[in-house]
Amino acid sequence: MPQFRTLLTCILLLYAAVAAASDADRDDQLRRLEGAISRLQQEQQSAYQQFGMVQELRRSLIQQTTPLPLPAVSGIDGDVPDYDEQVRQRKQLEEQLRRYSVELDRLYARYRELEEQKRPLLDRISELSQSR
Repeated sequence: MPQFRTLLTCILLLYAAVAAASDADRDDQLRRLEGAISRLQQEQQSAYQQFGMVQELRRSLIQQTTPLPLPAVSGIDGDVPDYDEQVRQRKQLEEQLRRYSVELDRLYARYRELEEQKRPLLDRISELSQSR
């Protein structure tokens, strides 16, 4: 009978050690997952801020491209705007608007990609939290 008690005690201690190791492993996994989510959120915030800045630059540029009334030209000493220069400036503005649009699309796609990366991590955290 004393051997049975010793065996039973050893089994209980082993079970307690495994359970403690399991809790420590789960806590370690939770910490790593939370760290990964934090990094993803920081990158998402950065993409969001960049998106806002590019969007504001684009809005400002659109306001600049609204046609201004042509200056009054007097016959003798009035400066006539150079048509070629105006066309060149207009093309530059349109190209910059296109680049801003491409950048906005890229930043939005990156933000969504980061959100998709976060989703399984959040699900795993939920699973680990519920198994406590």
